[in-house]
Amino acid sequence: MTLPRCTFRNRWTSAAVPSGMMRILVIALVAALAACAPQATPVTGPATGRVDSELQRTAQVAFHRMELAYLLTGSYTTNALVDLDLPRGVKWTLEEFSDTSYRLRFTDDNRPGDAWLSTPVGVTPAPPISN
Repeated sequence: MTLPRCTFRNRWTSAAVPSGMMRILVIALVAALAACAPQATPVTGPATGRVDSELQRTAQVAFHRMELAYLLTGSYTTNALVDLDLPRGVKWTLEEFSDTSYRLRFTDDNRPGDAWLSTPVGVTPAPPISN
């Protein structure tokens, strides 16, 4: 048994537009669309100016652990932070806590003034503590 042979004719490629010109048009279209794509801007720390510091990453890991604990148990618990790996000099302080909210401040002894807050909203640079 022999299957019938199908031929496919693309109506968009014709003799009017050479294939080289079509490639140039496609590249120009892709470049124009790429220019309109949203771009991520890196978040810098308040004192260090470093992008995505260890302190910020630690605060983000804590945020995700707290949110996962909330999804699993229905309330926030600091038990999720028991085995959190802290870089040398980094510590966290529990500033507010309830079953439905929390605020953790992450600081680094080696970089005074650099601090991050982790809350149910997300991780943000912390304002300095006023005495």
